[in-house]
Amino acid sequence: MLRSRMLRPLGRSFAHRTVRASRPYNGTTTGPHTTYFQPPPQPSGSPRRIWRSILLGSTCVGIGAYAHSWLYDLPFLGIGDGEEMVDGDMQRVEADILGAALAEASRCLSARNTPVMDLDMCEMVLQPASGYAVTATAISHFTQLASNLPCEDTFSSGAYTYEKDPAKAWCEWGLFDGHAGSRTAELLSQILAGAVGEKLWDEGCFDRPYKPNDTFIIDALKTAFKKVDDDIVKHAMELVRSGQPDRATIVANIAMALSGSCALFALYDPVRHVLRVANTGDSRAVLGRWDGQKYIAHAMSVDQTGFNEQEVERLKRDHPEEDVVDPKTGRVHGIAVSRAFGDARWKWPQEFSKRAHELFWGPSPRPDRMIKTPPYLTAEPEVMETVVEVGERPDFLIMATDGLWDNMSSDDAVACVQLWLDKNKPTTFLEQPQQSPEVLSPPNLLKPAGQPPPVWQQPKVFPPWLANSFTPSYSTPAEVSGEDEDVYYDKDERCLKWKVSPKHFINEDAHCGIHLVKNALGGKRRDLFTGIMSVQPPLSRNVRDDITVHVVFFGVDGQQAIKH
Repeated sequence: MLRSRMLRPLGRSFAHRTVRASRPYNGTTTGPHTTYFQPPPQPSGSPRRIWRSILLGSTCVGIGAYAHSWLYDLPFLGIGDGEEMVDGDMQRVEADILGAALAEASRCLSARNTPVMDLDMCEMVLQPASGYAVTATAISHFTQLASNLPCEDTFSSGAYTYEKDPAKAWCEWGLFDGHAGSRTAELLSQILAGAVGEKLWDEGCFDRPYKPNDTFIIDALKTAFKKVDDDIVKHAMELVRSGQPDRATIVANIAMALSGSCALFALYDPVRHVLRVANTGDSRAVLGRWDGQKYIAHAMSVDQTGFNEQEVERLKRDHPEEDVVDPKTGRVHGIAVSRAFGDARWKWPQEFSKRAHELFWGPSPRPDRMIKTPPYLTAEPEVMETVVEVGERPDFLIMATDGLWDNMSSDDAVACVQLWLDKNKPTTFLEQPQQSPEVLSPPNLLKPAGQPPPVWQQPKVFPPWLANSFTPSYSTPAEVSGEDEDVYYDKDERCLKWKVSPKHFINEDAHCGIHLVKNALGGKRRDLFTGIMSVQPPLSRNVRDDITVHVVFFGVDGQQAIKH
């Protein structure tokens, strides 16, 4: 959910606006459904019809309240003063969370009632969680499909605008894949882009002449990431050490350090056409580049797990007397990634993890035999760079959390987007009549030091159903009958699995993010797709992880959309 405001003139030479998803009734659910050995009594009427009615009712209420606050410049849900925030960023965050809670009711209903998901109901789930983020030089199609309750993925997108020229704005897109809860990922979606922009501005990176793999800019990105993680982990450790009598304050404030999150952050300089991707964890970025005949996948990140030989060597250097990585599972003392934000149990001395557990209801510490020379994890990213091609067939970037890559290879993801481009244009939705208010969030996250710093600028964001004037194509019974060798029971994981390949792809969605997710979960195999979508928490986590996707198209002109 995002508070809606018209774009107002900026009195500064450099502006930085935050980005949220435009989703009138999207979000994450608030709690799991209680299961019983005997099924609860069924209501009189069709459960499917009741579920649809409640979903439609909650959606209409949410959209109505949202539109009222936008039209009259009023605070949404009574929080904030409309024009500016009294307490700055924290109050904005609280408003966003409370507003999203109304939208999240629809997903919670599906978890409680386990509806039979046909194609139409799958669209009802995917569309509100998707949208478009528009800057002057690039357009992102983003979507999210939750599996956890609440969803542990979050994301961001925006632009650092200076000299009041949107064509020079550096664009950013971020994905934050949380684990052991969503608190760290939620915090990163609120503050990381601002911290990166502040560091780049302080170091003069925006006007710096281009130099391939410029260590000056790369070091600035790494410093910003590490500074944010240090603030999270060390602040929480000091609270645990303090032993203050205000237990509630300590419990609430150490939560961001006890959970963890990966971070994938792309930064694009449209003047020099330079794309830099900073990665901490196992989310992945892949560039699609035309080779004269088709789009080819080029890695823009490397998964940072115990299966990455460079990561294993790094951990051996840092902890020479310990067996940190399990070679069979690739886990680092039990955790699946070798770099992450938060995850204090792998960074604190053991006595602080024990104290947090014993006095403040923190998670159980790792065994003493494991935690000898922390920290074992770092938030320092690895940064990859390329010069983007923006000609007749411009590059595109796929960013996704590991929920997508669990089911789809990088090559197949690029082929899937190329299939979509054969029938669609990234800007088609801009040609549709706009039926919902533009979404802009103006808070300045950075404080000036000398000259005014960048302000994270949110692109215009549109819901995908504005462009959904298409005729779906459906598979025939013959196509889904019989045995499918690409759907099989995995004896090791004890779960029904499926393989994804271009032969299963279908091209029916005007939104590229939805197109990618649907094909990763079955494509034209309708029975498989609707079956996967029908599995609700907590069982859904055994079938698929949270999936969040940015598909960024370069070489497009979004200036008219920004202007109007």
